[in-house]
Amino acid sequence: MDENSSDRTSDPVLRQTSSSSTNNLNNQSENHFVIASCRRNEDQTTTGQQETSEESDTEERVLVAYCRSGKLGAAYCTLQTGELFILEEIVDRPPEYLMFLSLYRQVEPVCILLDGKNQGAFVQTVKKTVFDSDANDEGRCKLVFLSSQEYNFEACKRRISSLSLPTEPANCSDDERSLYLRTVIDYSQTQSVHALGALLRYLDLNWAKLSMDLHGKPQFLSLRIISLADIVTVDEDTYRGLQVFSAVAHPSAFKRGVRGSSREGLSLYQLFSRCASKLGQRRMRVLLQHPTSDLATLEMRQELIAYFMKPQSDALMRNICSSLRYIKNVHGILTKIKALSAKPYQWKSLYNTLYNAVLICEMCESAGKVSKFLEQLACFDNSKLYEMALYMNRIIDFDLSKTEGKFTVKPGVDPELDMKKQTMASLHGLMSETAKVEMERLPPYIQECSMLYMPHLGYLLGVKVWDDNLTAEDKELPDMKFMFQNNDYIHYKSKGCEELDVLIGDTYPEIVAHETRIMMRLTAVMLDHLHTLTALVDKCAELDCLIAISKVSKEFNYVRPTLSAEKVISIKAGRHPLYMLTCDSFVPNDVESSVHAGCVKILTGPNSSGKSVYMKQIGLIVYLAHVGSFVPAESAAVGVLRHIHTRIHTTECVAAHMSAFLIDLRQMALALQESTSNSLLIVDEFGKGTSATDGLALLAACLNTLLFRGDQCPHVLLATHYLQIKEYIVDTPIVRYLRFEYVIQDGEPVFLFRVCEGGATSSFALQVAAAAGLGPATVARAKLVMDSVMSNSLPPENKQITSKQNMCIEKVKNKLLTDI
Repeated sequence: MDENSSDRTSDPVLRQTSSSSTNNLNNQSENHFVIASCRRNEDQTTTGQQETSEESDTEERVLVAYCRSGKLGAAYCTLQTGELFILEEIVDRPPEYLMFLSLYRQVEPVCILLDGKNQGAFVQTVKKTVFDSDANDEGRCKLVFLSSQEYNFEACKRRISSLSLPTEPANCSDDERSLYLRTVIDYSQTQSVHALGALLRYLDLNWAKLSMDLHGKPQFLSLRIISLADIVTVDEDTYRGLQVFSAVAHPSAFKRGVRGSSREGLSLYQLFSRCASKLGQRRMRVLLQHPTSDLATLEMRQELIAYFMKPQSDALMRNICSSLRYIKNVHGILTKIKALSAKPYQWKSLYNTLYNAVLICEMCESAGKVSKFLEQLACFDNSKLYEMALYMNRIIDFDLSKTEGKFTVKPGVDPELDMKKQTMASLHGLMSETAKVEMERLPPYIQECSMLYMPHLGYLLGVKVWDDNLTAEDKELPDMKFMFQNNDYIHYKSKGCEELDVLIGDTYPEIVAHETRIMMRLTAVMLDHLHTLTALVDKCAELDCLIAISKVSKEFNYVRPTLSAEKVISIKAGRHPLYMLTCDSFVPNDVESSVHAGCVKILTGPNSSGKSVYMKQIGLIVYLAHVGSFVPAESAAVGVLRHIHTRIHTTECVAAHMSAFLIDLRQMALALQESTSNSLLIVDEFGKGTSATDGLALLAACLNTLLFRGDQCPHVLLATHYLQIKEYIVDTPIVRYLRFEYVIQDGEPVFLFRVCEGGATSSFALQVAAAAGLGPATVARAKLVMDSVMSNSLPPENKQITSKQNMCIEKVKNKLLTDI
């Protein structure tokens, strides 16, 4: 953006006044300012230090969860950015509390606040969730139990009413603020009010410990409402079993378990991790953790992905991605700016965010009305944001700020400031010359000195320590007055410093104070339009995610699924999105699941024939459709679901105090309790953890429970090696039997990985064991035992085993006879 040649004194940034500006200069005045330095035999001077490193992007969140009467209310705060979020009250049923689990995965808090008086099923679920996350090296989360008095409804309402937000009307009274908050918060949602009030109280009491600021108070930049009403419920085991996420712990024992130390393995999240910005990368995780059943949202995302998959949109996509790289989290930056602790690169990041966000809106205008999402960005009211970026460009000298390491104002903005800077510039050469003259006066063993200014002490000469273990007498230098030592520098008051005190005085700190006042006025303008900026940045982050999905869809030839409210899953030539990355060839398969085509599919077939991969690929295709993505298939029609449950992956953990079979039972019980007609259940070899008879009985009982629902039966994909399962379940047309094809070649099965109708006749376990490397003798003995079991007789005697038994018997006999 170019500078405007109009009168700068008309800017609202320069016309605003701040009565507290003087009080906010303490942080600046406590620092020393290095003006010039000199080294022996060198003529180079430095004016400051350049900031090259940025702060960590790690965000810590404190979550309050309050559940009463089957309704969940929650609120959380991001400590680094001052963002407040409140959850719309939602029904959450015990004992699983799936809505809380979904919220926990999206928020990833470092601390959860609970009601100390409530020790029921909800608290037990929270404890189990936190402990399981710790055991899986996903980061540490602390549980804090608050007194029930902190959740008093009237007290919580008073705390919320006293909440001050930058987005509220200017100079509003208490009554006006209360009225404004009522437009944001629904006080009839009592659980959410309890949660937000308790959170505000906890932050107020513990802010010094949480933010490491002894004198600070919590300041909130925004309050936003979040909702889980449209979410498709997916439990943690399903995310892990389908490999939507796959965290790999850090190999170092020192970093293992530390939040943010794990990396992503082969997973759907890794596949789609092609965002241009870090903000988009974080938003991608939230997007994948919030599959939605809202058809309007899904269709809007599909329209955008379809547009960016077209060749004619490549130029626009590249231009947008080049701008998305500069989009940052403005809440974190503005928090630093508001606290007067922002560094030059953070001001530059805010300007780049403003400039590129406005540029993205302008680029979306060229796309026309091809997508509702792009149309929303094109119609976004960004005039205020343009003005903010223009103010920053006209006021801040970014290059000089980077060099001096502080907020620096351009020439021509403020005449009084320009006069001070001209005075300082005319004397800057004098200070450099003074540093050189002082270096010549110093003893030859001193190699470096610098001229610096400190409030209340004036100009000082800083001399680098020339030896270790200097005594007080050694620190005395001729014609120098020793002042103090700070780390590796000893500070003196020389004759040259006294002359500078008289000649220059407090010009430099006055310049810093003047620029700080301008910075505060500019910050006030930024905060006035914070809501507009954050809304646009959120849109840009979502755009970044959808462009990344379009890149993957285009690269792997994904197709747009047809979404509807009907109960149907129809996939032609479906492929597994992750197996396509790891193998050269993949055999696609179809699936038809509906009331007419049968919504219960029982898969049988040999071991390693592809049953698990087939079910996972269907689960992932259905899941991707509910994210708004295109899917790996020739065509797909998916009815909107409300739940996706699986019994695939068994995660054993010592902290869980459960065996593998008990974990399987818990997963199956959850699927039976929570599933509805609009659900998808994927069950892989349930019952294998116990005896064959008991496992078959449990599997048949669970299947019958679902089949008795009739037309309300959910979509079920079941893989089993119990080939006689058909004899133990009800005969109904909604059940279809599928198997995987194979051919026998040289007495060995060759798997074709194609699904077809019918049931399998053998599992070929012995042949698969031999192919896996089991010894021929072991396999031969297993065949004899299997034949004997089938004929209800004892297996033939193994002479090798018998001889060893006889030898042991003889040894025992001889030992007993010897003792007698």
